[in-house]
Amino acid sequence: NNIRRTLAMTSQYTPPKVWVHEKKGDNEFANINAPVSGSRFDKELPVGKHALQLYSYGTPNGAKVTILLEELLAIGVKEAEYDAHVIP
Repeated sequence: NNIRRTLAMTSQYTPPKVWVHEKKGDNEFANINAPVSGSRFDKELPVGKHALQLYSYGTPNGAKVTILLEELLAIGVKEAEYDAHVIP
């Protein structure tokens, strides 16, 4: 029953193109929790010459992807060539 309800909700929900954080709530911590998944602004991203483009905040997960790509390049996988871009 919960699965059917969840599927019905997900098929009707369309996330916004750009997230807007509406600070509201009477809880003192309500204003510090911001939705950070998805676009927070609309901006043209730089594009390099390789097929893979890595955009990262320099977080641990971004480092993992970089390590993976570097290890693939080290064993000769030419398709793993990438351009890295830091998201400010």
